[in-house]
Amino acid sequence: MTIVKFLGGLGNQLFQYAFYLALQKTFGNTKADLAGYDSYTLHQGFELERVFGIKLPQINDFERKLYLPVDRQWLWRKLRQVCGTKHSYWEERQLFSFDESIFREKAKRYYWGYWQHINYIRPVEDELRRRLIFPPFDDEHHEKLLTWMKGRNTVSVHIRRGDYIGDPLLGGICDTVYYKRAIDYMELELHNPEFIFFSNDIDWCKKTFAAHHALFVDWNDTHNNFRDMQLIAHCKHHIIANSSFSWWGAWFNMSPSKIVISPSRWVNDASVGLDGIILPNFIRL
Repeated sequence: MTIVKFLGGLGNQLFQYAFYLALQKTFGNTKADLAGYDSYTLHQGFELERVFGIKLPQINDFERKLYLPVDRQWLWRKLRQVCGTKHSYWEERQLFSFDESIFREKAKRYYWGYWQHINYIRPVEDELRRRLIFPPFDDEHHEKLLTWMKGRNTVSVHIRRGDYIGDPLLGGICDTVYYKRAIDYMELELHNPEFIFFSNDIDWCKKTFAAHHALFVDWNDTHNNFRDMQLIAHCKHHIIANSSFSWWGAWFNMSPSKIVISPSRWVNDASVGLDGIILPNFIRL
C-alpha cells in the first residue's frame, strides 16, 4: 500500500491529488492521510471533497502508526520490521522537482510533500479533468459576471498577499512592477483586454490598480473562495502569481490560445529548478 499525506490549501491539494492518482494508476492500492486537517486552521481544511465531491479512502490510526516512525515503543518497532514498513516514510526531497524513481519499484510507502511538477500530472491529466468538475454557480453575482464575460477578451489577475507578505521563500516576488509589466504585455498582445482581479487582499488591489478600470471580484469569502479559482478558469487569459491557486485556475482553462503570464521566479531560492511549475508555454516576466 502507498499513502499520500494531504496538507495545505486547495491548490496544494490538487497537486497532491494528481500525485495520488499517479501512484494509484501505477501500483493500485493507495490511501490518503487527512488527519492533519483535524487541527489545521489555515485555509478551509480538506476541500477536494467539499468542492469536487472526491472521497478518498483513508488510513486508520493503526496504519498511520505502522507507516510512520513516530511511536518508538518496542511493539511498534517490531511490527514495522515484520510488516516491512520500517523505512516507508518518504519525504519530498526537492520542491518543484520530479522523482521518477518513485514509480519504478512497488514498495510500502508513506509520501509527504507537495509534488508540484507537471510530470506527476501528465499521466493522469484526462482522469483529473473528468473528476475535477466545479459545482454550478448558484448566485446572482457569479451569473452576472459570467454573462458579462461572454465575448470579451478577459484576463484573470491573481494577487496573493496576506500570508505571502514577508514570507522568506515566497514573498516579494510578484510585486506591483511584475503586475504592471504583465498588464502592459496583455494590452499589447490582445484586442481590448478586460482585466478581472482576484486576491486575498482585494481592497489593496482596488487602490493599487484603480487606473486600469478593471473588475475586482470582492464577494467570495474564505468559505467559498474556490469560486475565484472557478472564475479564473472561465477567463480567456491569465496573469498568475507564484501560487498553486492561480496555477490551477489557468490549468482548468483548456483553450490552446490562452496566454499565461508567470513570474520568472517562483521562490526566493535560485538553486530550485522551476521547469515543472513554470511551463514552457508560459510567458515569464
